Amino acid sequence: MEGRVNATFSRPVSSERGREAQEKMIRDFQAADAESVSKLLAGIPEAAQWPPHDLLASEGSAVLRVAEENGKVSGLILFRIIADEAEILNLAVEPRRRRQGIASRLIEDAVAASKAAGVRTIFLEVRESNEAARNLYARMGFTEDTRRPNYYRQPREDARILRLKMDEDLREIKAR
Repeated sequence: MEGRVNATFSRPVSSERGREAQEKMIRDFQAADAESVSKLLAGIPEAAQWPPHDLLASEGSAVLRVAEENGKVSGLILFRIIADEAEILNLAVEPRRRRQGIASRLIEDAVAASKAAGVRTIFLEVRESNEAARNLYARMGFTEDTRRPNYYRQPREDARILRLKMDEDLREIKAR
């Protein structure tokens, strides 16, 4: 992929909860987000832990997008695009913000950016025991491709390798 995926996929969303409106947005990671992202990841032991300097160094080789609500980072997705394939490296949502559609919006954003870059297949690894994530990915159109024995540590666990074929599965995502 030449350069970074541009930020045209930022989508502000306003939703009403009682009287207060919450501003929600998926946007590019900025250097000022490093501390917030580190705190987010530290609160999610099952998420891949990326030190701030690694997040900043990944710029150009990977795309890091954050979900922001009222100026606060509540989730992230890190993915890379190589030729006609993409790989989701990390997806994390603040535990108290789960089941509110943030992860789905982050995945949809990564799918849209990948499609715009000519990607035909997206891959990811997920812990065998992470049933909630596996169910989310299935709803998003991902299917199991293979397994990697003992891929994860602490605890040691197999990874399921999932994939989303853009030309086939993207229609199903839009229908959901």
